[in-house]
Amino acid sequence: MNNYEFCAQWVLDQGRGNNVRALDYGCGAAEIVKELRRRGASAFGCDAFYEGGDCSTSVDPAFFDSAIIRRMEGNTIPFESASFDFIINNQVMEHVENLDSVLAEIQRVLKPGGNVLSLFPDKGVWREGHCGVPFLHWFPKDGRPRVYYAAAWRVLGFGYQKWNKGVMRWSQDFCEWLDKWTYYRPRKEIDSAYERCFCDIQHIEDYWVQRRLGKWKIIAVWLPSSVQRLVVRKLSGMIFVARKPV
Repeated sequence: MNNYEFCAQWVLDQGRGNNVRALDYGCGAAEIVKELRRRGASAFGCDAFYEGGDCSTSVDPAFFDSAIIRRMEGNTIPFESASFDFIINNQVMEHVENLDSVLAEIQRVLKPGGNVLSLFPDKGVWREGHCGVPFLHWFPKDGRPRVYYAAAWRVLGFGYQKWNKGVMRWSQDFCEWLDKWTYYRPRKEIDSAYERCFCDIQHIEDYWVQRRLGKWKIIAVWLPSSVQRLVVRKLSGMIFVARKPV
């Protein structure tokens, strides 16, 4: 089970077969929307399709024509208030500059009592997931030493999305991309932002890892839930659910 399948299954499990409406905020190539609709759910998506991660060419044009997928202008979600039972954001919040503004919009379009599922890394994660270099996001922005640090890991064989670039060119470009398009925040700052808009925040990293492992979940279940959650947060990121107050 991959992340897209996990998010879709979570919506279906929570909806318990009812005709619920779900929104994938920052839907990218609309993989979660496709999976939910394939399984009979009423799913929609929205995305800014920003310069640092534009997947719009991978979206079925029919989704745009039928307004299943809608382009965002700024932080405004192009749907009516209180129109969704569930909202998903998968690896999105580390790319938004104004977290409070984004969460306020998500709260607006979520029905009272509705839930938002968030999957994204905080600053404490050990591996920068976009390029695969450990701790690269811990360096100050615009610093030259981290370029050489990234290059050293690349020489050791680490790194994603190499696109046949040389070591230094790849390192420089990725550091510039991180500066422009990522905002890694401390856990306390994220918690405070969510608590201003939502309630009943519940971390489910242990549930996530067991669902992802499938029949191999025995690898994880012998660990206490608190340890499972910590390991996932450090190696991958946070997975948690929050509810809009009634």
